[in-house]
Amino acid sequence: GGGGGGGSAGSTPKVFSFTTVSPGSAAVTKITDTSFGVKEILINVNNIANNVKVSVTKYDVKPADVSVSKTGKVYKYLQIKVDNIGNKLDKAVVTIQVPKTWTSTNSLDKNKLALFKFADGSWKELSTQFKSEDATNYYYDTILTSFSYFAIGEKTPPADETGGDNGGIVDQGLDKGKEVVNKVGGGSTAIGVFVIVVVILLVIVLAY
Repeated sequence: GGGGGGGSAGSTPKVFSFTTVSPGSAAVTKITDTSFGVKEILINVNNIANNVKVSVTKYDVKPADVSVSKTGKVYKYLQIKVDNIGNKLDKAVVTIQVPKTWTSTNSLDKNKLALFKFADGSWKELSTQFKSEDATNYYYDTILTSFSYFAIGEKTPPADETGGDNGGIVDQGLDKGKEVVNKVGGGSTAIGVFVIVVVILLVIVLAY
């Protein structure tokens, strides 16, 4: 689930230091502890940055400093911090990894996962590209231009996959059908019009 309660203080951070990071030469952070859910972070700069420090903290439940849990299934919460980079960050490419056992247990397709960023009091789904897989994990890339708390978890379903839109079409159509019946009046003509409207709507929904 999305975690709850007062939140977690998190793990001991993985910290990586770089004396100098130069444009055209990314700072590569590799995390070998697979429980973090992050395999690699590439930091690209647009100007020389000195004494850059990258720290990654994992949380099994919602971090204490985050006000709301992410909805849907969550594999891992994270905090990624980068110090002494200021406005010199061009972009960071984060490679996340999710165990196949976790997706299987939670009945999730590999294409239904994403990285989310906590910003302005809510969780924002980031563009997350499936990259590869091996015997145990799925790997994804996400481009960041700033850092915060993050969550690896289930994508927010589009409205057309929740059933809400189709249901709405049918409900609206039934209302329109009733209006037609009321305008035409009672009798077999009204019933015939109503049936035709419902049949047309069913065809639209099935085609949709």
